[in-house]
Amino acid sequence: MLRTGTRHAPRRRGDSGLWLAAGAVALSLAALIALLFVLLQQSARPFLPAAVAELRWQGAAGPQQALAAIVREDADELIARASEWQRRGGAYLRIARADLLERTFPPDALALRLADGRELYLRGDAHALAALPSAAGLALPGMPAELPLRRGELVEILAPNQLGPGGRLRVATQRAWAFVSGSPGGDSGSAGLLPALVGTVVLVLLMSVLVMPLGVLVALWLHEYAGRGALAQLLRAAVANLAGVPSVIYGLFGLVLFVHGLGAGLDALFHADALPSPTWGTGGLLWSALTLALLTLPVVVIAVEEGLARVPAGLRQGALALGATRAEMLWRVVLPVARPALLTALILAVARAAGEVAPLMLVGAVKYAPALPLDGEFPYLHLSKQFMHLGHSVYDLALTGADAQRDLGEAHAAALLLLIVVVALNAAAIVVRNRLRERSRELSA
Repeated sequence: MLRTGTRHAPRRRGDSGLWLAAGAVALSLAALIALLFVLLQQSARPFLPAAVAELRWQGAAGPQQALAAIVREDADELIARASEWQRRGGAYLRIARADLLERTFPPDALALRLADGRELYLRGDAHALAALPSAAGLALPGMPAELPLRRGELVEILAPNQLGPGGRLRVATQRAWAFVSGSPGGDSGSAGLLPALVGTVVLVLLMSVLVMPLGVLVALWLHEYAGRGALAQLLRAAVANLAGVPSVIYGLFGLVLFVHGLGAGLDALFHADALPSPTWGTGGLLWSALTLALLTLPVVVIAVEEGLARVPAGLRQGALALGATRAEMLWRVVLPVARPALLTALILAVARAAGEVAPLMLVGAVKYAPALPLDGEFPYLHLSKQFMHLGHSVYDLALTGADAQRDLGEAHAAALLLLIVVVALNAAAIVVRNRLRERSRELSA
């Protein structure tokens, strides 16, 4: 008699590998979420208005008192920022908890922000101060006599202790927008990222225009003409190895070949009357784009060649059977079908190049550029100009800023903006790639 009952499904082989892969995916997602959380949290710090407190503490010379914004505090000490009369970042106070005598938050405390980013704290009427004419001189409590100040130099008058959650969010949003849309030395009271944003987008687009045709031609030659000979295998190995070369080496190569080589030659031929002031023989947008094009060329070649290998052989044979030449077959059949692979190569190139900083510091990116590389004057795109870059701004704010408390938060904001730019460019390419992939599948079928 046969035994009946519930039959258990046989245990699949490789279940441990499946769980390991799932764990790796979960860990990657957790790391991505943690990265975004840190960027958002740190980016908000320099823009959220801090509460202004009246502090009294026991100092070395006796009791002291100051009106200051609370920057950070823990169980042991309190860090506050007093009025910055001399320079931005030069009035921080570190007070031990044991020495703190009194802390109050007066509702009439004001935070004044100057055009150069300094902040002043006093007690008074915000409306009365805002109603003064721009040319009116100010006599603020504690202001040194040798530092005259006029109402027009104030870009923000705020009563932070009277703000609720909605008001704090509104002020933070306004400050963040001014930071993104402003220029260095502008009236936003902060560094300003608009020139760096424009420089980054223009550089990435110009690099894409330069690298894609060259990468596609190299991949076509390797896959369609070179075959599997020793020379072709050697070139493929060289391309694969170039993908792992450190980016700073490409920067040195671009400095020698493009800036000191081609640039100096162009100056000698066409701008001899301007020498010794170089026109092309210095870092600029064109040399930076060419350097990044060389850096991303191996990535493009490998991705495009893999896409060409996935084009069905029947399409090639059918085009040739209908009388098309080999060049017509490649141009009218193979490349249209392989367009999703071309866009994949573009996505990889943008992702690799957008965040590069080391080579750009050698061939064109600077801390401050007086003019944008793209403007309304002919020839509109100025290839010989130096430019600002978001990656360079992150480095500069994080390591060389005069006010570490605020500059580090602004560096996170610049990094977040760079991430948004890369994701936006890649998302646009992914949407187009998916649409082309559906068309190529219909054509292959």
